[in-house]
Amino acid sequence: FRSWLMERQLDERAGKLLQASLEAKGISFRMQAQTEALVAGESGRVAALRFKGGEQIAADLVVMAVGIRPNTELAAKSGLAVSQRPGGILVTDTLQTLTDPRIYSVGECVNHRGMAYGLVAPLFEMAKVCANHLAEYGIGRYVGSVTSTKLKVTGIDLFSAGNFQGADSGHPEDAGTEDIILSDPMGGVYKRLVIKDDKLVGACLYGDT
Repeated sequence: FRSWLMERQLDERAGKLLQASLEAKGISFRMQAQTEALVAGESGRVAALRFKGGEQIAADLVVMAVGIRPNTELAAKSGLAVSQRPGGILVTDTLQTLTDPRIYSVGECVNHRGMAYGLVAPLFEMAKVCANHLAEYGIGRYVGSVTSTKLKVTGIDLFSAGNFQGADSGHPEDAGTEDIILSDPMGGVYKRLVIKDDKLVGACLYGDT
């Protein structure tokens, strides 16, 4: 989707390091390529993959990992404010929709402070705040979730948490962050800490976690 691998879990430099490591193991990539069609062979099984633009590559097997994309069609038709990118029904810190405070929304279909979460843990945190309001049991606020990813991809250690993109995210609330970066491409190690107001708000670690 983006120009580097695992764009939701890694920043660009770590994503490029991961790609180079996997290419050294014989894996090739087509970045930002959109699949247009699976082409059948004479046997009826898949024989090729066709991209938008007409490029076609031979394929014996196609595996899809499609992730999540918020379905906002009904909300938009109902007049609720929705975001195009990264998608989702726009909600406040009380999980009320931006357009109509009588309507609440939680989970993967919402966009909160520019984030659409594809994980279950943030949903539980949203649901607690929403239930608090619906039960008229005090006032709760959802201020976002700190998500973390720890993976071991073919012997490569990866870890990311929080706002590891810093000011690169493009969100106004991320302005004023500072980066502390250790980059050792030859050694296969990259570490980035993101600081805001003297607090650690995010980290992206590659090769040595």
